[in-house]
Amino acid sequence: MIEQVELLLAEEELSERVEAAVRQLLNVVEALSADKRSLADEVDRLRKQLQQKKRDKTTRGGGSGDNIQKGDSDHSSEERRKKLPDQQRRQAQDRRTFKDLAIHATVECPVDPATLPPDAVRLADEIVVVQDIDIQPKNTQFQRQVFFSAAEGAFFRGPLPAGYDHGDFSANLRALIIALKYCGNLSEPKIGEFLKNFDVQVSRGSISNILTASASDFEPDYQDVFLAGLASTAYQQTDDTSARVRGQFWHTHILCNPFYTLYSTRPRKDRLAVLAVLQNTDDLRFRLGEETLQLLQAEFLPIPEKWQQALAAQGEMELASAEFQALLDDWFGQRNQQLRTAVEQAAAMVFYRHQTAVPIVRTLVCDDAGQFKLLTDKLALCWIHDARHYEKLAPVVKRHAEALAAFQDQYWQYYAALQDYRAGPTEAWATKLRAEFDALFATRTGYGALDDRIAKTQAKRDALLTVLDEPAVPLHNNASELGARVSARRRDVSLHSRSPRGARAMDIFTTLVQTTKKLGLSAYAYVRDRLRGSLKLPTLGQSILQAAASG
Repeated sequence: MIEQVELLLAEEELSERVEAAVRQLLNVVEALSADKRSLADEVDRLRKQLQQKKRDKTTRGGGSGDNIQKGDSDHSSEERRKKLPDQQRRQAQDRRTFKDLAIHATVECPVDPATLPPDAVRLADEIVVVQDIDIQPKNTQFQRQVFFSAAEGAFFRGPLPAGYDHGDFSANLRALIIALKYCGNLSEPKIGEFLKNFDVQVSRGSISNILTASASDFEPDYQDVFLAGLASTAYQQTDDTSARVRGQFWHTHILCNPFYTLYSTRPRKDRLAVLAVLQNTDDLRFRLGEETLQLLQAEFLPIPEKWQQALAAQGEMELASAEFQALLDDWFGQRNQQLRTAVEQAAAMVFYRHQTAVPIVRTLVCDDAGQFKLLTDKLALCWIHDARHYEKLAPVVKRHAEALAAFQDQYWQYYAALQDYRAGPTEAWATKLRAEFDALFATRTGYGALDDRIAKTQAKRDALLTVLDEPAVPLHNNASELGARVSARRRDVSLHSRSPRGARAMDIFTTLVQTTKKLGLSAYAYVRDRLRGSLKLPTLGQSILQAAASG
């Protein structure tokens, strides 16, 4: 029917009023079609959730259907970006590294002289390197000399060698268990099953204890990665993903750049939680004063005169979390929760801007979630996130589909131009790209849903064009999304952490493993070096700063 309408419209020129009326009616068709698709997606989601619950009931499975997402549509822009001309698409670099292999043994392979013809002449040997690994148990019995002093009432024992002085398991085995968990993504039962094949006698409780108790030894390494990571680039990328701790929904925050990835699992994902991640603390501090009051009035909500006077009466002061919460309880009690939250966030933000304990993040690359706003001087929004909104449009009217396709082609051409700009920025080019942005996102097509989407992108102009002032800033937030995917895959294997202590251990070791991966280092070798206490390898913080300095 819509095709027939299109044909009729093409047969003769319509008056301006009729054309406007037809355009509005076609947009109504699009809106009704979108509502229908949304309802169909919801019915499909509920149907799948019901089927999952029925399967759980009959198989006694542990799933609850919570992982079934609303709609199964693929809104990726990857295929559209692949259609850009070759010179405008940056090819992903091959991440494989062909390092010189260490040779542990050399075996000569002679030719049987009896098989050689009389005129055979020996040439240069052919070198063939075959990689192998030898996994076998190695149990060492130590005979510790023991002396007893009656006068002092004390025993004196011969010390165990470094790496063997921490319970029943050596540093090598403990490092292997950690690597199997966080490099191999094995569950604790599977780690036990793997080790059992090599006659290692270790209980599930011992494996769990190694994975959690060892983490406290790496707290300094975690802090070292955090500080060096913040200092290594002028921007940081962030995202979050869901997590479960003791059966409750928590959130794993990801903070990263090309040289490190840091994980921090917390009960909330609001602005205060993000500030806590940016300072690597569980005890936020707050600052009251003129700057806090100005921030409240400029960015949050109108402050009644009564509370302006109350804030001003405090003067310039810094408070610990407990002190500040007591002050807010005294002021608001259970009333004015919106104002209380605004004061709390503004005071925490002002303290962060003035503290010197950690490097301040000036530019944050993220999605458009509200908790990331106002925290830093600049916000760089992800173009890929923005493009997904266009991919979600599914027009049924031909002229609308053509308008959408044409605009998306222009969108990705502009994106490619921004990528080229990053390789060789100039002030004149930046000015030209700003003008092209204004022209592109002033487009109006008559397709209401598309025009609304274009206007929303235009409203984010400054955050989307941060790259023109800081060319090092990436155009997308894929790095932190890939970091979040690591947590999601871990969640597939181990649904939840049984305690905050376990969640903290997971944050620490996932941070170390993913950071060593970015730096091209062996996570197993690094963890083993620290557990042995030999400290022969440089710290990850040193490696991060060295990698950043070299380029």
